[in-house]
Amino acid sequence: MRPVKFSGGIFINKFAQVILKTANSEIDRIFDYEIPFEFLDSILPGMRVIVPFGAKNSYTEGYVMSLSEKTDVPKEKLKLIASVPDKYAIFSKEMIELSMWMKEKYYTTLTQCLQTMIPAGIDQKSETKVIKLNISGDRLEAEKEKLRSSKNKAAQLLVVDFIEKFGPSEAYEIRKYLKISSSPIKTLLKNGVLKEETKQKRRSLFESEISEHSERVDLTSEQKSALNMAVSKSKTPLLIHGVTGSGKTEIYMRAIENFVSKGYEAIVLVPEISLTPQLSKRFFQRFGNAVAMTHSRMSDGERLDVWQRAKNKEISVMIGPRSAVFAPFENIGLIIIDEEHETSYKSETTPKYDAREIAEFRCKNRGKVIYGTATPSIETYTRAVNGEIDLAKLVQRPLNRMMPKVEIADMRYELASGNTSIFSRALYNGIKMNIEKKLQTVLFINRRGFSTFISCRKCGYVMTCGSCSVSYTYHINENILKCHYCGKTENPPNICPQCGSKYIKYFGTGTQKVEEEIKKFFPSARVLRMDTDTTKKKNSHKAILESFGCGNADILVGTQMIAKGHDFPNVTLVGIVAADTSLNNGDFRSGETTFQLITQVSGRAGRGDIPGNVIIQTYNPNNYVIQLAAKGDYENFYKKEAIIRKSMNYPPFFNIFAVLAFGKNEEDVIREINALFYIMKQNDLENKFMLFNPAPAFVSKIKDEFRWRLLIKGKCENELKEFVLRAIDEHKKKCSRKVIINIFLNPQSIV
Repeated sequence: MRPVKFSGGIFINKFAQVILKTANSEIDRIFDYEIPFEFLDSILPGMRVIVPFGAKNSYTEGYVMSLSEKTDVPKEKLKLIASVPDKYAIFSKEMIELSMWMKEKYYTTLTQCLQTMIPAGIDQKSETKVIKLNISGDRLEAEKEKLRSSKNKAAQLLVVDFIEKFGPSEAYEIRKYLKISSSPIKTLLKNGVLKEETKQKRRSLFESEISEHSERVDLTSEQKSALNMAVSKSKTPLLIHGVTGSGKTEIYMRAIENFVSKGYEAIVLVPEISLTPQLSKRFFQRFGNAVAMTHSRMSDGERLDVWQRAKNKEISVMIGPRSAVFAPFENIGLIIIDEEHETSYKSETTPKYDAREIAEFRCKNRGKVIYGTATPSIETYTRAVNGEIDLAKLVQRPLNRMMPKVEIADMRYELASGNTSIFSRALYNGIKMNIEKKLQTVLFINRRGFSTFISCRKCGYVMTCGSCSVSYTYHINENILKCHYCGKTENPPNICPQCGSKYIKYFGTGTQKVEEEIKKFFPSARVLRMDTDTTKKKNSHKAILESFGCGNADILVGTQMIAKGHDFPNVTLVGIVAADTSLNNGDFRSGETTFQLITQVSGRAGRGDIPGNVIIQTYNPNNYVIQLAAKGDYENFYKKEAIIRKSMNYPPFFNIFAVLAFGKNEEDVIREINALFYIMKQNDLENKFMLFNPAPAFVSKIKDEFRWRLLIKGKCENELKEFVLRAIDEHKKKCSRKVIINIFLNPQSIV
């Protein structure tokens, strides 16, 4: 040990424990560095540092994890920190603790966890130099008078007048506005009339959103009860299970007001960018400049501005998707997760974190987590049923507004009676009537995923795997049916095995086809389409939603982007064009996903004073998911789904580890995934875990890389994780570098 003392005998923190910013997992560990004298008083845990590393002492960026008075590193091997780029700590003590927890929880590197917490533009310069007046009063007037008797100083007088009028400005702004060179500015600086100072850069992002204030509404008794639970002293997470349109957002805002008034900060998570503009507008109108939002469509500089506002305590409320959970607040009192059931809250890229778990860690023993949704995930509702989290229910819409009337359209009957279009008669008539009455319609069709399924259009029969009770996936290139759970395959039939009909083929209709059909049947209708093709440009989500909200279109066609959160009072009809698309996607969560989508998109109807109608088009009208979603009966849906999950050993009653192997050569991929499978079989001597034979991934080839996966199930998460990671470590010692292994614990969909 080499402790360091001042001459007075006082110990000083002279050594920094640094984690390097590198993708190399082999050096994902803490290194001790000596702190130079000039940084002794300024360096803090959480700061960025530049340090020499390796035999060549290449300069590398790192982060200070802690400081100490001692080190075990021999003097001849100890290196000095080269520089400190910032004047502040990027990571608080809490965020450092979070990163270390994430490393163990999500089996990744510490560096990757830290990098996930900060905006991409952190390396950008966030400060600028501005020119301002250095004198005032009589002295300034005297100086201006001197400049007026001199013909060659007219430009200097213009500069002084400009700054008096517009305030501190950047030099280039002054030169551009006055059309002058830099010489007059330099002279005034030299003479002490002006001075230069450093100022934080700020972009004007939200002024247009806060031009008006939102009206406070009276709460219903259900809302008051939920709000009381939200602001109680209990630190137990709260699930607000409220029907669509039940006023959850108002409860969120009231809860935030309560926490912010006590000096706390709040984070509001939303699942998609498309929800951010409309939701954030309501928050800006209520909280003004205390709110900021962040999302992936903003530039790096804009996201950095928002991050710094939070870091500098200039805002107290942050709104955004998954990554907003890492907002650099140091006094978090409340994290709200809206539409908590959404899959986007779980990252499928390293580190594979779940924003819900991050929220609970950040609020542990210090704040409150509120989950809100009309369709809770099976996992979250199971926690409520088991008493692990609190539950508040909202079963009524405010202002005595009725839930929409739901009708199921049997597309088998439509086909049998000669209707071969994608619109049932009920939906066609509903659209026609709405156009005549100048009311609006939302048409939803979900095309998530890359493959389709085989279905009989006459009887509704779907080709399924008898061993796994899931639908086969149709691979059109190979013209074969595959089960992605056990690997079983079959050739697609030419006639329906159930009714003998020839109307059996792969099923699939997209948003663009729906848009074309609308124009064909309703040529006068004004149509907007919202999907990944129409929302590629920045602010395109906002533009489409605002245009529809202003009445510039009669019909909005879209994917799940339009299924949740949006509030359009003039929408009285919702059509779910193909409810079977998500019901038969071959995933064990397909029933849950379908129930959620139907319920959420149905909730867009009747949110104003006119009652709403919903038409669900399906070839499986008797399916329990369709029936219960039409009734809005979540309780019975949960009971049925829980029984299925338990019997099949699926989450949340069992844990699943999905191991994905991919590479350019399929033979290499198959060999490596089988070698790993063999290691696991050898290590599972007590048969603690359920191992399933390797099989092609859902998407068996992406960008010329072949993908195979292996599934392992286990009751205890930690035991399962330890078992899988140990097997992978053993496999790494002799595996081919041509094949990449990726792992997912309880993925949102089986890869």
